Amino acid sequence: MNFFKNNLRNPKAIILVGVLLIGLTTLVTGVFRTVAKEIPYAKLDQLIQAKKMNGARVEPTPYPGIYRIEGSYEDVGETRRFFITTRLDEAQAKELFAANGIKVILSGKEARGQMVNLVSTLIIAGLIVGVVVFQTNIGRGKNSRVRIRPVERFCDVAGIDEAKAEVQEVVDFIREPRRFQQLGGNLPKGILLIGPPGTGKTMLAKAIAGEANASFFNVHGSDFTEVFVGVGARRVRQLFRQASRNKPAIIFIDELDCVGKNRNSDTNGEHQQTINALLAAMDGFESSQGVVVVAATNRPGDLDAALLRPGRFDRQVHVPYPDIKGRCAILESHAVGKPVVDASRSLEVIARTTPGMSGADLANLLNEAAIACALQDEKQITLASLEAARDKVRYGKERKSMVLKPKEREMVAYHEAGHTIMHLQTTLLPPLYKVGIVPRGQGLGATVLLPEEDQNLQSKALLLEQLLVLMGGRAAERTFFGSTTNGASGDLDVARNIARKMIHEWGMGEKLYYEPERKDAEMEINRLLEAADQKANEVIQRQRANTQKLALALLDRETLTRRDVIALLGLPEVALVDAVI
Repeated sequence: MNFFKNNLRNPKAIILVGVLLIGLTTLVTGVFRTVAKEIPYAKLDQLIQAKKMNGARVEPTPYPGIYRIEGSYEDVGETRRFFITTRLDEAQAKELFAANGIKVILSGKEARGQMVNLVSTLIIAGLIVGVVVFQTNIGRGKNSRVRIRPVERFCDVAGIDEAKAEVQEVVDFIREPRRFQQLGGNLPKGILLIGPPGTGKTMLAKAIAGEANASFFNVHGSDFTEVFVGVGARRVRQLFRQASRNKPAIIFIDELDCVGKNRNSDTNGEHQQTINALLAAMDGFESSQGVVVVAATNRPGDLDAALLRPGRFDRQVHVPYPDIKGRCAILESHAVGKPVVDASRSLEVIARTTPGMSGADLANLLNEAAIACALQDEKQITLASLEAARDKVRYGKERKSMVLKPKEREMVAYHEAGHTIMHLQTTLLPPLYKVGIVPRGQGLGATVLLPEEDQNLQSKALLLEQLLVLMGGRAAERTFFGSTTNGASGDLDVARNIARKMIHEWGMGEKLYYEPERKDAEMEINRLLEAADQKANEVIQRQRANTQKLALALLDRETLTRRDVIALLGLPEVALVDAVI
C-alpha cells in the first residue's frame, strides 16, 4: 500500500496508471462486445426463415424487455456477423430460433451487461475526476514550513558579528516601524545572505525572526522546481499570501540560486515562470507591511540580475568564514553543557589551528570529540581528543587497519621529514604544530602548522615559501631513495594551483598575462615550480643529517610535536617561526 501512496504522488506514475486503466477499459469492453453490422427486424426474420443463421446469442440490455441479439449467417460463402436490439423476451427468442433449428445461447444473467457498462463508465469517470483533482491540488504539496516564533536569538549565532550588526536594523524596524516611518525610512524588502556553506546563514535568518518576534516561513529553492509548468509560480504566490496573513513575517528562501538562476542561461519554461512570479511577488508588496524576504546562496554569480536590483533584494550581507575570534566564540557556544578540560585554553588552541573551518565544521568537531570520549568511557573532553577530532574532520579518520610495508613506511617518514626541514627554513609561514605519519583519509602523513592569526593577504615571498615546503617531501625522497613516488601527487597539485594563480590571477609573474592559455605564461609557471624543486633539493642535501634524525624519530614515535622537534634538532626554545637552521 505504501508503494502506491509514494508512487502515485509522482506525475509520471499517474500518467502511466491512467494509460493502463484506459487500456484495461478497452480490453474489457472488447472482450464482452462483438463488432457486427446492425440489421433491421425484417432482415432477421428473413434469415430465420431461410435457415441461413449459424447461431445467435441473446443478451438483456439495461432496459426491461429490450434484448440484444447477436449472431452470424452465411452470405455467398462468407460468414457475416450481425446484431439487432429489439423488444423480445428470452422464451419467445428460444422458441423462435429452435423451431428453425438454430442454436441459441441465452445469457441468463441480466446483470452482466449492466456490470460491464457500469465498470467501464466508472473507470473513465474516475480517470477524469483524478485528473481534475490533481490539476486543482497541483502545487500545494510543498508550500512552506511555518515556525510561528523561532527560539533562536542573536546570542545563539556566534562568529559573524558584522553580519548580525547589518541585519539588526531590520529587527528594529519590525519592532518599531513608526520610528523609521516618521523620517520617511522604508524597510528593505529583501536581504541576500552570501557566504560559503556552513557559515550560519540559516541560523542568522531564524535569529532575525526570533528577535523580531515574527512568523518564520522556511522554504528551499528546490521546492519551487517541478516538471509541470506553472507549479513553481503557484507556490510562490501561495507563499507570499500566507506570509501576508501572518505578518510580521520573515520568508527565508535557502539556496536561492535553485529558483533565481539567470534566465539567459536557463530557457526551461517552468523556471522562467517561477522566477517571473518571484519578481512580481516581491514587487507586489510594500516593506511597510512587515514582510521581509531573506534568502541565502553560496553562488551569487548564478543569480538573475533582476533579483539583485534595489526594490527586491536591496541589501547583500556577506557571511564569511569566521576568524580566530569568531571560531573561539563558536566553539564556546557549542561547548556549553560539555565537560571540556581547561575549556578556555583548549578551545583557543583548536580555534588557532582551524583556519578556514566554518561554524558547522566546528560544531561537528566538538561532537566528534564527545563521541570519541564516550566510546573510551572518559568523563571529560580533553585537548587530545579535541585535536584528534580536528584531524579527523580535516584530514579524515585514522586508517588503523592500513598496514604499510616497512619500506613504504620509511619513505613516508622521510617525506614528512622533508616537509618539516623545509618549513624550518621559512620566516613568513605560521610555526610548526606537529608532524606525523599516521594514515588519514587519502594521506599517509601530515605536517600541521599553528597560525598565530588569520592571514587575509599573501605576498609573493610567502607563496614562494609555500612552494618550497611543498617540494620538500619530493626532495627528501629523491635524496634518500634516489627517486620519487606518487605520494607527492597531492603536494604537486597544490603547488601547481598556487603557481597558476600567482601568474594568471594575482599578476606575480615577470609580465601580466591576460590570456590564460598563453604559452609563455605556462612556461613561467613551470619555471616557478622547477626553481622551488631545485632549491628544495639543495636544502635537503645540506640538511641530510637533520632530515634523517626526524625521519627515524617519526618511525619510532609516529607523531612529533613542536617541542619534540626543538629538542631533537637542538634548536633554541623560541617559536619555530624564528628558528632557521
